[in-house]
Amino acid sequence: MRVRFLMEKAEQAGAKQGVAALRDGTEYIVLEVFFSGGGDSFFRIDFTQGEDSALFNSAAFVVTSPRIPENWMMFPSGGRSFTLCPESWSRPGFWESYYDHDPQALALYEEERRAIIESS
Repeated sequence: MRVRFLMEKAEQAGAKQGVAALRDGTEYIVLEVFFSGGGDSFFRIDFTQGEDSALFNSAAFVVTSPRIPENWMMFPSGGRSFTLCPESWSRPGFWESYYDHDPQALALYEEERRAIIESS
């Protein structure tokens, strides 16, 4: 799945938190989608070419390719929330290990990231 970030959409939707890391008009590959029970959805974007990823409000983007990566699955995450992502990323503690730069988590992230890029 590919999306294009538009600052104008982010401003209109009040979804400007954290978007300074993104470039207006740039296309990004979505690595994960999180749907909150409150109705908002978020895209995990790799915004520094394999060095960092974060969740951004989907209201700041337009979809340029709706193709869903083959390694995504749906995982409930409490209440009415759920995530579409690789199974390994849904395991408890994965993101904590990733952000702590655990070598196993980083390798797993990169493996799944490559698979997503290849199928997007």
